[in-house]
Amino acid sequence: MKKNLFFKSILAVIILTLVLSPLFGCGSQTSSSLSSESVSDIEEASKDKSQIESQATEEILEITESQTSVKEKELKQILNIYVWEGYLPEKAVKMFEDEAGIKLNISLVSDNGTMIALLEGGGKADIIMPTQNQVNRLYEKDLAMPIDLNKIPNYKNISDAFKNQPWSMWNGKELGSGDTYVIPYVFGTSGIIINTNKYKEPITENIGWDILFKEELKGRVSSKNSAESIMICLDVEGIPRSELLKNPEKTLEKVRSKVLDLKRNVLKFYDTGAEVIDLLKNEEVWVSHIWDGGGRKLMSSDSKFIYLLPKTGGLGWTDTFMIPKNADNPEGALKFIDFMLRPEVAAIVTEEGNTTTVSDAIKIADIENKELFELTDEQISKLIWQPNFPQSVIDTYTVFWEEILTLNE
Repeated sequence: MKKNLFFKSILAVIILTLVLSPLFGCGSQTSSSLSSESVSDIEEASKDKSQIESQATEEILEITESQTSVKEKELKQILNIYVWEGYLPEKAVKMFEDEAGIKLNISLVSDNGTMIALLEGGGKADIIMPTQNQVNRLYEKDLAMPIDLNKIPNYKNISDAFKNQPWSMWNGKELGSGDTYVIPYVFGTSGIIINTNKYKEPITENIGWDILFKEELKGRVSSKNSAESIMICLDVEGIPRSELLKNPEKTLEKVRSKVLDLKRNVLKFYDTGAEVIDLLKNEEVWVSHIWDGGGRKLMSSDSKFIYLLPKTGGLGWTDTFMIPKNADNPEGALKFIDFMLRPEVAAIVTEEGNTTTVSDAIKIADIENKELFELTDEQISKLIWQPNFPQSVIDTYTVFWEEILTLNE
């Protein structure tokens, strides 16, 4: 195909050269000395020239269209994905690539900011996975593409509790109505992980986030290097997170001393799930904030670990599939989302320690201790869902957190 395009390009150039060369010959006569026969010959040549030019133009257009077609075909054979660690097992990758004939280029992310910064900076992706409390930032910047649910037949497999959530819809001005922009996929909680060989106090249902502040555990606890640690402090102080929507500066000042207490007590604020698991396995820390997926992994590998939700309720979250507005392969992205919503595929993701929104995935997953993946109605009712903060609030608490990190005490 490429050879044909090359020879057609050469042919077009030759044709144009042959057409134009007689008009610029060194021995051309002035118009006053031309005979009537010469004039007639020139007119005839001019007609031939126009026909040849037209043919050459058509050849060039054909070349351009063919090159564009080749590029589009190549793009449809590739899918660029930004996905959270552990959400896309190699087994599922191979299944999709074999079935769809599409190569997956996978980039792992550890925070929402990476995905948002990518698109804000003009970067491209076909699928990203923002957390539900961050999606409004992408809507407001017109960086997301509406999703046609008719092209995702397996959407029916999602638990009804996660369908038609306000944060999944956007009408151009506000959440809760309009087109669907995200598909909820991995669902979970953030809670507390405890090494019971090191922490000797009784493990009861009354344990709360205040365990991270215990003086006897100083240097043996950790928490997330993000605003989530601020939210923990708000919960401990009994301040609803929604207060940040009313007056973020005043609300943050109310918990400044508590955040500083946490900073003084932690060994470190961790950045990734893999990092906190290593800290716990190596017994550098004995108690930590952690996502439920990491908690289940530790519990399954060693019975000394217990994951629990704090008495005030853990943080509930959902990571979603979103197709960026500038995606090169949106059709391929829809195929991928539909593939991931198949129960047998979601079961593979569950086997990596995650809980998906796909019904029956847990039932067919090849895992032990399936009860670790299930929440009671009471636990679900106590979950605290992060509000969809506007950018101004996010900027305010981000500056506050960075200030806390840089303080030397």
